[in-house]
This record gives sequence, C-alpha cells and structure tokens, in this order.
Amino acid sequence: MADESGLDDKAKTGFDLKIIVVGLVFFLVAMGASYLIMNRVLAPILPAKETSSEVKLGALLSVGEFTTNINDVNGTRFLKVEVTVETEEKKKEAVNKNMAVIKDTILNTLAAKTVADLDNRNRDNLKAEITDQINATLGAEVIKNVYFTKFIMQ
Repeated sequence: MADESGLDDKAKTGFDLKIIVVGLVFFLVAMGASYLIMNRVLAPILPAKETSSEVKLGALLSVGEFTTNINDVNGTRFLKVEVTVETEEKKKEAVNKNMAVIKDTILNTLAAKTVADLDNRNRDNLKAEITDQINATLGAEVIKNVYFTKFIMQ
C-alpha cells in the first residue's frame, strides 16, 4: 500500500519534470529556427544597414546677415536672414574671392520675394533658387547648398 500512496501523490500534483524539460527544449529549437529564418531568408529582402553614420559636409562659409524689404504691396515688411553656404574644400578660395558677387546675388534674390515665397513651405525652393542663381552668376558649380542660420520676417 505504500507504493500506491506514492503514485497518488504524483498524480494529484500534476507536476512532471519531463514536460518542463521537453517544453524548454522545444522553445530553444523554435527560437534558433526563428533566428536562422530571420538572418538567412528575410535578410536579402530587408533594406541594407547604413554603415556610415558620419555626415559628410563640405566647407561651410558664412556669407553674412542680410536685412531687406520684402516685395509687398505696402512695403512695410522686412526680412532679416543670416546665410551660410556649403562648398567643396578645394573651391573655398574661389568662394571667398567672389564673396561680393555672392552677397549681391543673395540680396537681389531675397528682395524680389513676396511673403508667400518666404513661407516655411517654400524655404527649400528658396534655398535651391539661391544656389542656382549663385552658380549661374559665377559660371560654375561652386555652391553645393545654402543654409539659413537666422530667418526673421517682420
């Protein structure tokens, strides 16, 4: 009778170590298979990781601060902007030599703009236009990008 009571205790608890070991082994095999599937099958489908987190900018040169009237009906509004241009390191000297031409081109471009042209939504278009105007005036692709470090419209 002693043997029967030992079996009854095991049946009452419902806790079997074999089930836990088998479940753990099954879980580990499933995790390993998932890892292999993600790396080997889905990796070519996913976009490649970007290896370089370094931003490669050219030489940044401050052109200066400009204050001009905005092309407005009343003529009472003005714009105050500080401009920095990006160029290649080897073209830095050419930009410095032609700084007066660059400043004049920027000032003329900004003075011809209306309030709608200077809106936040059109700021990228304004930068592209200034870049194109400067490069057209200088006759070469000297300026890569234009940045506004201050932009105040009154």
